[in-house]
Amino acid sequence: MINCDLHDYVLAEKFDMLDPKIKVVDRLNIVALAGVLVLCIGGAIVNYCLRMLGEPAGMYIVYILCGVVLTVLYMYLHELAHAFAIIAVKHKRPKIKFGKRVASCGSPDIIYTKVQYAFVALFPLVLFCIVLVPLCIILDAQFFVLPFMPLTYNILGSFGDIYMVNRVMKAPRKCVVVDEGTEVRLYIRVE
Repeated sequence: MINCDLHDYVLAEKFDMLDPKIKVVDRLNIVALAGVLVLCIGGAIVNYCLRMLGEPAGMYIVYILCGVVLTVLYMYLHELAHAFAIIAVKHKRPKIKFGKRVASCGSPDIIYTKVQYAFVALFPLVLFCIVLVPLCIILDAQFFVLPFMPLTYNILGSFGDIYMVNRVMKAPRKCVVVDEGTEVRLYIRVE
C-alpha cells in the first residue's frame, strides 16, 4: 500500500480525519453547514435590502435555489481542483472518493514535501476565491447569490484543508507527507 520510496522513512504521525475518537470531520461539517446557512441567508437578505429593495423577489428566490444547487455541486469541483493541483505538482493521477460523510482526494502512492502538500491542500480555496469574489462584485444584484453561496461554502468548507496544512507545517522540517484522502501520514527519514 505504501510506496517503496519510503523504505528509508519511519512513520512520525498519522492523522485520520474519520477517527471516531476525534470526530474532526463531523465537527468541521457542522461548522461549515451552520456557517453556510447563516452567511447565505444573511447575505441574500442584506443583498436584497441594500441593492434590490422595491423589486419583485420571485426571480431572486429562483436564483437562490440555483445558488443552492451550485453549492452542492461545489463539493465535487473542490475535489477536482485538488486533483488538478496534484496532477500539476506530481504528474500522477490521484484517487477521488465521494462518501457519505466526506469527499476526499488523495492517493497512498503519492509522496509530497510539506510545501507541495500545502499547495495542493490550499489550491481550491485560493482558486475559487480568485474566481468567485470578483463575480460577487461585478454581477448584477439579482445574480449575487449564484457566486456568493459557493464562495461561502468554499471558505467554510476549506477549514479541513487549513487544519491539515497547519498540522503538517508544525511537523519536523524534513518530513514527507502521504495523503490518502481522509488520512494523512507524516514520515521522517531514518538517519
